[in-house]
Amino acid sequence: MKAWPRIATMIALLIVLGFISLIYGYRFGFWGLGPVFTGLRPPFLFLLGVAFVLAAAAAGALVFKRSFVPAIAALAVAIAAGGFGYLPLWMKSQVEANPFIHDVTTDVTDPPAFVAVLDERRDAPNPPEYDREQTAAQLEGFPDLRPLVMPKPLPEAFAIAVDAVKAEGLTIKAVEPKDRRIEATETVPLFGFKDDVVIRLRDAHGVATVIDIRSKSRVGGSDLGFNARRIRSLIDRMEEKGGRLEGPMPKDERKV
Repeated sequence: MKAWPRIATMIALLIVLGFISLIYGYRFGFWGLGPVFTGLRPPFLFLLGVAFVLAAAAAGALVFKRSFVPAIAALAVAIAAGGFGYLPLWMKSQVEANPFIHDVTTDVTDPPAFVAVLDERRDAPNPPEYDREQTAAQLEGFPDLRPLVMPKPLPEAFAIAVDAVKAEGLTIKAVEPKDRRIEATETVPLFGFKDDVVIRLRDAHGVATVIDIRSKSRVGGSDLGFNARRIRSLIDRMEEKGGRLEGPMPKDERKV
């Protein structure tokens, strides 16, 4: 009886270390995504069973034997196994809840193009070109995504856009005022997936600016909704600082 708390603690540590090795083995290039997810699936049901049994054992130890040490050890395994088992469930739910796409933009007709990150994307499974086969799925799944028309002149809107990218914690790859373009990359936590962002700004008669954003994952068929959430968050930050122009586009008063 005295040995099993130590055994339970070792199991908890092995679960955590196994999970970390799967993730960081991918991040350091020892294996691809396939082994990661096939490595997660087999122990999934087993770990959930372990979590259930040991949680019950912890409750029994507290109720019937009033022993805290076995209960703590059992709960440690239950928490480790439950946390490990939760990840596949969460990822599956996100795949089902979002369109199966990895390239999202506010302008599906003329999406902003990547320039500064092309070298970094050279060997990426998902090419930098826009895949128009994903357009219909985006329009159906994310009908709210549209350009931001900011009632600010372009130089002011450009500064607001740069500040929004910084506030989001993205790694800036290019800030090109002449080309009216900003590029950045975000490394998604845990697996280290990289998603690239390009922001294009266009002048609207000197009194407003049309801002389009495109966010694309370098790997994976589904982005789990990350790209759309990132675009929404950037737009919210820009809109908070610069506002949004509703209604018709402003006229060029210089021609009146």
